[in-house]
Amino acid sequence: MQILKDKSGHPQGVIREVAGGMERLFDLSGKAIATYRPDTDWTYDRNGVRIGTGNRLAGMVDDDE
Repeated sequence: MQILKDKSGHPQGVIREVAGGMERLFDLSGKAIATYRPDTDWTYDRNGVRIGTGNRLAGMVDDDE
């Protein structure tokens, strides 16, 4: 598990490993935001739409708050 924090150190999301070595990004309420699949080397949004190659989960948390 990796906790993602904003510039002030406040938690913004959590990355957890799930089945098959995939990683999933969750917001603080526990809602899935995106998934990284190492078998395809793609990151997908919550609807299964490809976002881009590689693991982009850490860059998907909004730190504007």
